[in-house]
Amino acid sequence: GKTWTGFANSEEQFADSFVGQRIQPFWIEDEARQIAGTNFVVDQRFREFAVRDGRLITGQQQYSGAAAARLVIEALGR
Repeated sequence: GKTWTGFANSEEQFADSFVGQRIQPFWIEDEARQIAGTNFVVDQRFREFAVRDGRLITGQQQYSGAAAARLVIEALGR
């Protein structure tokens, strides 16, 4: 019942194409979309993107650390 984010299929496809083979045995977006009641959201490929749903804070990928940190600070009421 939460909204969250993680590595997008478009990012997985880019990484696989870059190295010329499949890197991960499963993709987070594909797996997340199979979970009943979850709301998995993504933004543009390799752009900063983070989501807060209550106390759950998630970032899409490595470029989302600062955005996730801002949400943590907001959640702490600072």
